[in-house]
Amino acid sequence: MSTQYHIQPATLPDLPGIIKIVNSAYHGQPGSKSWTSEGHLVAGPRITEENLQSYLQQPAVTILRCADEQGNIVGCVLLEKKTDTLYLGMLSVDPQIQASGIGKLLMQHAETFARHHQYATITISVIDQRHELIEWYKRKGYKPTGKLIPFSNPSSKALGEFSFVELQKEI
Repeated sequence: MSTQYHIQPATLPDLPGIIKIVNSAYHGQPGSKSWTSEGHLVAGPRITEENLQSYLQQPAVTILRCADEQGNIVGCVLLEKKTDTLYLGMLSVDPQIQASGIGKLLMQHAETFARHHQYATITISVIDQRHELIEWYKRKGYKPTGKLIPFSNPSSKALGEFSFVELQKEI
């Protein structure tokens, strides 16, 4: 029997689980060669409790969390209502169960959320050196907009020179 996953908006009690998932997905475990890891590009945590609390207090931000049947958080995604697009960020899946459909499920929920709030597009930004990840989003229908955004993360430090590339999908 396959595992059932439940997706719903995150709340304050979800913070520790989300922080663990996001930081492990973006930085991997020691010695990990996960294709989702950016540990070779960025030092420090991807997200801190303070950052995450700040997001949850913003009315335009919704963080969806995905939990397994036992209530363990196994994935999440941040959705931010912008003026003309829904911004999708922080898509994270527990590295131990990546490629199990959780990322796809979170993306489907993000698209449903966007349609429900009458957005015609979803926009993301990815470190321009993360070629495999950019290709993954392209396979999901995202197209580069041509816009480059300087790297900025309050809890991390860049280990080199790079920018974010913006991609967008019409829904």
